[in-house]
Amino acid sequence: MLDYNIRPAVDKDCEEITRLRQELADYSNVLEKMGMTAEKLRRDGFGEQKCFECFVVEDTTTKTADGRAFLWGYALYFYTYSTWVGRVLFLEDLYVSAVYRGRGIGSKLFQTVAKAGITQGCERMKWEAYSWNKPSIDFYKNRGACDVTASENLNVFQMNRQELEHLSKS
Repeated sequence: MLDYNIRPAVDKDCEEITRLRQELADYSNVLEKMGMTAEKLRRDGFGEQKCFECFVVEDTTTKTADGRAFLWGYALYFYTYSTWVGRVLFLEDLYVSAVYRGRGIGSKLFQTVAKAGITQGCERMKWEAYSWNKPSIDFYKNRGACDVTASENLNVFQMNRQELEHLSKS
């Protein structure tokens, strides 16, 4: 039996969240794009201007070498707004280390995030999944999610820092 707890992240979890984020980036074959650091997480999630919320899956029997909580997974999310429906929870990452998958932990973590959205009055939860990531897509669809890429004919766009700087100077 696995002994774990899902709880809100604290600033002392940032190193472990960064380790898990690196696992996710490696799994997604985008490790070279990984620019996140524990310091950025600490500033943006636990500083003066909080940009996100996070739940972690904590091993209740094991600690890291420096005495911190050993984490098996995390869900990082933030709130946004839709002029169509109102408050929206955007799930940036939902990740459980490979060795702990298939045991219902991801489902409980996903459910915890959904409950947070309901508590905060959200009308919708959104997230992205790589089109090649069939296990994740199946996971979400099996829990009632709709892939709006086709159904609503929406494309997702983004600009990275370099494009933002160029646009801001135009």
